[in-house]
Amino acid sequence: MSNASNSNAQPQAARSLLRRFLFPIIVFVVITCIAAAGPVMEAMELDTEAAIPVLMVLQPGVILGVLALGIWWLFFSGFSWLTRFAALGLLAVGIGAFALSLTQVELTSTPTGLRPIFHFVWETTDQDRYAEYQAQHPVGVNDVVVAVVGPNDFPGYRGPNRDGVLPDAKLQTDWTTHSPKQVWQRPCFDGYSGIAVAGNLVVTLEQRGKQEGVVCYDRTTGSERWVFAYDAFHRDIMGNGPRSTPTIHDGRIFTLGATGEFLCLDVEGKKKWGVNILEDSKAKNIKWGMTGSPLIFKDLVIAHAGVDPENPAGAALVAFEQKTGKKAWAIGNRRAGYSSPQLATLAGVTQILLFDGDGLVGYDPDSRQELWSFPWKTDFDMNSIQPVVLSDGRVFISSELANGCAMLRIAHKKNSQPAWSVDVVWKNKNLAARFANPVSDGKRIFGLHGLAGQLRCLDAISGDVVWRGERCGPGQMLLAGDTLLVVHEKGVVTLLDKDSASDTELARQQMLGTGQKKWKTWNTPALAGDQLFVRNQSEIACWKLPQR
Repeated sequence: MSNASNSNAQPQAARSLLRRFLFPIIVFVVITCIAAAGPVMEAMELDTEAAIPVLMVLQPGVILGVLALGIWWLFFSGFSWLTRFAALGLLAVGIGAFALSLTQVELTSTPTGLRPIFHFVWETTDQDRYAEYQAQHPVGVNDVVVAVVGPNDFPGYRGPNRDGVLPDAKLQTDWTTHSPKQVWQRPCFDGYSGIAVAGNLVVTLEQRGKQEGVVCYDRTTGSERWVFAYDAFHRDIMGNGPRSTPTIHDGRIFTLGATGEFLCLDVEGKKKWGVNILEDSKAKNIKWGMTGSPLIFKDLVIAHAGVDPENPAGAALVAFEQKTGKKAWAIGNRRAGYSSPQLATLAGVTQILLFDGDGLVGYDPDSRQELWSFPWKTDFDMNSIQPVVLSDGRVFISSELANGCAMLRIAHKKNSQPAWSVDVVWKNKNLAARFANPVSDGKRIFGLHGLAGQLRCLDAISGDVVWRGERCGPGQMLLAGDTLLVVHEKGVVTLLDKDSASDTELARQQMLGTGQKKWKTWNTPALAGDQLFVRNQSEIACWKLPQR
């Protein structure tokens, strides 16, 4: 009888134990599935764009699941109160130790959404890497500064025409027998600034502690020539530091920091003049900081300040005299975006194109008037890329996946009212260029699509996808002659045949190091003659590319 009782008691105890732990087991499985869904989809290289909204909705479920496990443990687990509180105490100590060991949390973009990157107190800092490098490379540069912009220079954002196109480049695409050679490589500091190159100068912007710095390196050796630093610090969840690219012109260097500090320096690093364009325009900074690179027009330099949406002051676009810093004019009541002003000739009229927080607009810099506009609203006002100007008055724009892309035709009729018209030639979601600038040869448009940064080629006439390529992350690209040069997020550089019917890769080289958490190669590269300059938030390098 006792044996029968014991045999019955064992299954009952097992069922009771299962019922007791069924809820936490289910919650744990759900949490695990939600957390693993993104990485598994990435590992399988699935097309994740359609799943991103679902994954983003599910992500809070992880937090709710953990909270539910805590409530179960405290009130329904059945353990003694001493055990329950002891476990919670250990958990609190662990969380506290983790929080105290953190120095920063930032986000990076992945094919399935944004993912945190944790930085801890025991990690080597930028300052440590910089000090070690300076100790090992004590030799400075004493030669005369040469900053005259020549045909083999890259004087500002995306090159001489701000379109990322270098038609005269003739890159050797056989890197097996003609390999690129590293000229120099060195540590740098935070920031998403690009690189300007002229003469023997390489200039960029960095966040050095609580100061922004305009930093000049020697083109030949990578040695630090000079730093002009000033109190300014922009910090957000995507990373610290300045975002725009310096402009070198006529013996002067123009820069715009993330907090609005607009400077003119000479090529020796001495300040000529400066103004905070946000204060000057009575504008408010935007979420991710000022990103517009200075634009040269005649004897003026132009900056994009935006407005205070609640009290616009008519100074979204501001022009200053290059020599004196005196304000020449200010126009526009539109919100700031993350694109840069660029010159274009449409319908025979020279104008400044700006892809701002409200959409695309054309300004006449001579009459100081808004000529036309096209609304393009995105989440967080994330209009970031440079418009791609094609023939026949066509302009291509793109942004987040919700908007996709559009080809517009800008026309002008003197005797019509209104004189300017904007028509949509085509619009689709075949290319969502979030902040990787597309390039075009007039027949095709090349870009990095969505969070995954998938290489895509569109037909410029129809907007149809010609081919889809690999995932590069939020990198950047240039069109060098008949070759597409792509800088991947992880520091890899690839060359592709722009005329191929598929993503024909011609060459590949790792050009920035791996293993550093902060090394997100989102900065725009510079191709100056046969030298390619690439950087991220920890490192800058110069490579000599073989030529044909």
